[in-house]
Amino acid sequence: MTTRAVNTDGAAGTAAAQWTGAGPGTGRRILGAAALAATVPYLCLKGAWVAGSRIGIPDGSVLLGPGMFFKVANAVTLVMDAAVIVLVLVFTRPWGRRVPSWLLNLPVFLATGLLVPIVVAFPGQLLVRAVGLGPDAAAQAAQEPFLDPWVFNVVYGGFIVQAVALAALFVPYARERWGGLWQGVQGERLPSPTGVVAGAAGQMITGLLAAAVLVRFLASRRRTA
Repeated sequence: MTTRAVNTDGAAGTAAAQWTGAGPGTGRRILGAAALAATVPYLCLKGAWVAGSRIGIPDGSVLLGPGMFFKVANAVTLVMDAAVIVLVLVFTRPWGRRVPSWLLNLPVFLATGLLVPIVVAFPGQLLVRAVGLGPDAAAQAAQEPFLDPWVFNVVYGGFIVQAVALAALFVPYARERWGGLWQGVQGERLPSPTGVVAGAAGQMITGLLAAAVLVRFLASRRRTA
């Protein structure tokens, strides 16, 4: 019986060196374009705010307070969302397979931690408001102003597109870069990018349907109370 040691870094580097693909297919180009386009509203807003614009910020908002804190915060989050552009290029360009894998850990970790809650929570929040279970107009008017409502819709909608597109782009990237290191069923049954998008859409629809059932139940309990 013999034992074969596998050097994962060396094998991945060899695979990257041997890869001479002609570039991403149509589906990946569409996903990349969608992810890049989805960053535009957020980057434009953040850039405008850093430059001193008040677009989307109502009078009395805490964002208009004195000091540099919010300008620095806007600059940092602008750079963070710009990292999505870098990830798209890494996942779709030949040179992306030569990027050291440890460099991907932090941006992928941050993207997952920041985008997944938005993908899950924001559609549910819209559903709750659509059926009239959110705060009424008087309660909303009494809240301290922060951002105009359209800002949340534009920005969070863009974040959802970014999340789905990045997840779908990562699958073929991982298959091409590390597929030779995954043995057996796990390596052979990675989903396609279309499958990732369909799965994400299915989970969102399932979550919204479950939320709709819960909302209807709570509404009926409110009427009978």
